[in-house]
Amino acid sequence: MVLVHKIKEGIVHGVAKPASAKDQLNIIYIVRALAILGVIFVHVTSIPVGEIVDKSSSMFFYFNFLNVFNKFGTPTFIFLSALVLFYSYFDRPLNGKLIARFYQRRFLYILTPYLIFSAFYYVIQIYYSFGETWGQFAQHASFADFFTMVLYGKTFYHLYFVFISAQLYVLFPLLLWFLQRYPRVTKHLIWIGLALQWAFVLYNHFSLHYADKGQLAISYISYYLMGAFCGIYYPAVKDWMIVTWSKLFSAKALLWIPLWALWIFSSFGDVNLWYQTRVNDFSASALLYECYWFFHTFTSPLILLQISYLLYRNLNAKVVNTIIHLGVASFGVYIIHAAVLFYYFRLPVSYTLATYYLYIASGYAVTLLISWTIVGLAQKYVKSSWMLFGSKPKVLPYVQSRPVAARHTTA
Repeated sequence: MVLVHKIKEGIVHGVAKPASAKDQLNIIYIVRALAILGVIFVHVTSIPVGEIVDKSSSMFFYFNFLNVFNKFGTPTFIFLSALVLFYSYFDRPLNGKLIARFYQRRFLYILTPYLIFSAFYYVIQIYYSFGETWGQFAQHASFADFFTMVLYGKTFYHLYFVFISAQLYVLFPLLLWFLQRYPRVTKHLIWIGLALQWAFVLYNHFSLHYADKGQLAISYISYYLMGAFCGIYYPAVKDWMIVTWSKLFSAKALLWIPLWALWIFSSFGDVNLWYQTRVNDFSASALLYECYWFFHTFTSPLILLQISYLLYRNLNAKVVNTIIHLGVASFGVYIIHAAVLFYYFRLPVSYTLATYYLYIASGYAVTLLISWTIVGLAQKYVKSSWMLFGSKPKVLPYVQSRPVAARHTTA
């Protein structure tokens, strides 16, 4: 495989360079920013997709496009999680202290905010679903139900991501041990992930019929293992991803073209499939929907990574740092944005057909900006903000002001 052979200088028996020789992955925060923008698009546009009666209208066409096209958020976050973990841990000796430290950080910075916000979302769901009185809340709230919902990431519609992440955290030390013991397997991770995920898809389709398969980590294992591959072989992946004029006529461009072609075809195919389903009551095999969605979301992390390199290298430092700031706050924004959106759509507003676009666009802007502001201010001024919004990087990933000629710094 081309990517594997290109980093022989940085690999010793399949093990990456020591951590001290590694650069901080500033680029990851730009990808996270793009992913969280996509997540909010999906959640905001789900309202008009459900509300618009005239499905043949141009308005529905636009909202359907935004709703389906941006469904790359969760797969991209899973890809990034694996990339960062294996980039950071693959070369370290695996021992009890490392594993304990790994789980301690996951519990403090991921599960603690999850538990706190799970309680918050459970309360508002029960309160607003049963008469909006605390008396009704007391009658319908149940600790047993709450515990079950927390266990499966179901206290609110977006928290399933943390449940999936928790499953992958359990897997990580075992997978890390296996790959360190058998490093030759690392170059096969992408196709192994594809095989495992699609074996489960086919098994579930023809035999198991498990309705909530989107809650299972195996449904995202291809993204996770692709992220692991990119983390282990990051120097070569970075070299392949960065677009320059000189590379346009190299072998790298021969890989870019099919990647972008597959992404464009599958993304627009996914959008069209759901448009036909929602407008014309079109029905097809579940495997067709799965296929379009998979190739759409499987190629998206690589496309977003490539776009992020372009943004990082070519935009003004202030613009880049603004995007990076959103990426730093992205976990907190993910956790809290659903609450902002929930209350926005509860506002007693009236609108005409002509102003409906403005109403939804304002919902997007309000959700993003309020969530981002709350998390940003908390991370800056509140020492214990990690309890609500997770940790921020020890070394701030912002770039210094730079002239155009100096924009090709390490990302």
